[in-house]
Amino acid sequence: MKRHDLSKFIFVILGLALAGCGGKETGSETAIASVSEIQTTPTDSEAGKDSDSSATSSENTRTSALEASTDHEGATALPGSQKQSEETRAEQLLSQMSLEEKAAQMTIVAFDIWNDDVEKCFLDTKPGGFILFSKNISSKEELQTLTSTLALNSANAGVPAFIAVDQEGGTVQRVRFSGNYPKASEIGASNDAGRSYDNGFKIGTELASLNFNLNFAPVMDVNSNPNNPVIGNRSFSDDPDVVSKMGIAMMNGLKDANIIPCLKHFPGHGDTSTDSHTGLPKLDKTLKELWETELKPFKAGIDEGAAMIMTAHIEFPQITSNRKKLASGEEIAFPATLSKEILTDLLREEMGFQGVIVTDSLEMKAISSNFGILEATGYAVSAGADLMLIPVRITGEARIREYRKYISDFADLIRSGSISEERVNESVLRILKLKEKYGFFD
Repeated sequence: MKRHDLSKFIFVILGLALAGCGGKETGSETAIASVSEIQTTPTDSEAGKDSDSSATSSENTRTSALEASTDHEGATALPGSQKQSEETRAEQLLSQMSLEEKAAQMTIVAFDIWNDDVEKCFLDTKPGGFILFSKNISSKEELQTLTSTLALNSANAGVPAFIAVDQEGGTVQRVRFSGNYPKASEIGASNDAGRSYDNGFKIGTELASLNFNLNFAPVMDVNSNPNNPVIGNRSFSDDPDVVSKMGIAMMNGLKDANIIPCLKHFPGHGDTSTDSHTGLPKLDKTLKELWETELKPFKAGIDEGAAMIMTAHIEFPQITSNRKKLASGEEIAFPATLSKEILTDLLREEMGFQGVIVTDSLEMKAISSNFGILEATGYAVSAGADLMLIPVRITGEARIREYRKYISDFADLIRSGSISEERVNESVLRILKLKEKYGFFD
């Protein structure tokens, strides 16, 4: 992001924080208005990398979608013509979306209890997806009713939603109706790719029968640090080649069950000694060192057609140039989730990934203790992320209002040009094309 763009971004966020504060709830860990500590130090390496911000309004977007276009012969192409019919379903939907709808499409939300108020919120805001946890899963019948309702409501609202879950097997397993699936480390120890494929296919088949369509698995982290408190046996191995082989096999098993797999946690969480749920891990490695271990499984997955990759909330101070000074006086490097050098320069350009980039949960302390939620969203989108995972967890009426305000403020950042609408359109089109590929619109 250019120096003047960052300044503009900061100014707009502060303005949003001061405006309309009547809807802000006190005591919320993800309070949207908690952005007064913003202080960044952009470097020359960022200058000129971002495209110019677009302040195109949603009304102009809707108007341009309806205006006639002219082909090379000079003839007018009216709605319903061959030129428009050649647009994909994803492109048609994008052209009809308001800025608020685009912002909502870029979120995956969590909720504790399903009720009429939560349902109305989602019908109004149209989130891009939902993630369910163990607290949402009681009996198989109740789960199927819930997921069917989510699918039907989102389809009726305009765009079918991702219905996601963390179903890795082993210690991270939300659905247990078919019993327990083995740990990744156990499968990795067998070095049997067929077993990993079968495990992925079985998991995928069960999830599909319960109306899920997205699984945040497999874990592609290399378990290179025995003191790692969060990965451990969730990793296939301490050998990147084994992780690559087992991870790709599980990915293909999920795909063949028509479940979207998601490789995680990019660029690698296996050598950390801090859990990003509770703090901000730091990995003091060069890019060359990452290529020797951490990046190998992700590159292998990309070469095999990975559709989605999840980011890691980890500082890489030797790679990321942007810094933030906290109120405590401590200075931190932007974590990978918010780093253009990692998400765009490395993942998109150097590694060639063209799929959907989803953040790890934005409610995790690595982010929420250091950035306001709207601030983190702005940086993540500008860095290259497409989907914001759990920007707000809906636990009651206050959080319903908070999510509504978050979507409104997100749209205002786009409207003001603080977040490029062109950058947003790229993300929403990737999301819609992935949904189209997996038959969401069939």
